[in-house]
Amino acid sequence: MLISRRASYRELRTGVSFIELTVSVMIIAILAAIASPIYAKSLLRYRAEVTAQRIAQDIMQAQRLARQTNSTQSISFATSDHSYVVSGISSLDRVSQPYKVSLGLPPYQSQFSSLATAALPATSLSSVTIVFDRFGMPDQGIVVKVDAGSFQKQVDVAPTSGRVSVQ
Repeated sequence: MLISRRASYRELRTGVSFIELTVSVMIIAILAAIASPIYAKSLLRYRAEVTAQRIAQDIMQAQRLARQTNSTQSISFATSDHSYVVSGISSLDRVSQPYKVSLGLPPYQSQFSSLATAALPATSLSSVTIVFDRFGMPDQGIVVKVDAGSFQKQVDVAPTSGRVSVQ
């Protein structure tokens, strides 16, 4: 009779104990502590990569627009507010304003680490403007370095061919 009582008591028990709950929470906390630095690094790497790709795409868009419209197009980069302006294109949400990209805002949350011309790559400038002629050829080559945390990417525009590359 005693054996059947214990068996029925175990069958009625359906919840979890405080010890089981505590161990489960501790395991989840340890896994989160391991994963969070890895996630933070991958987020910074992603931001640097996306920023560099955006700059490269906007430069190529200005080249295409110069060829299509048979007119000059320019892009002005400024380290003072970590932004650049593409002439000849209006803002996507405010048609009366120029197309301006601010790197400090989401999703980029990055900044220019240096701006330079291809002729003087060691000299960091506070601003640089590249002008594409009606054939899409640049007036000069530029080197734009962006960083997000400890990750850095570089966008190059070749002075003779106008080829855009991300490194």
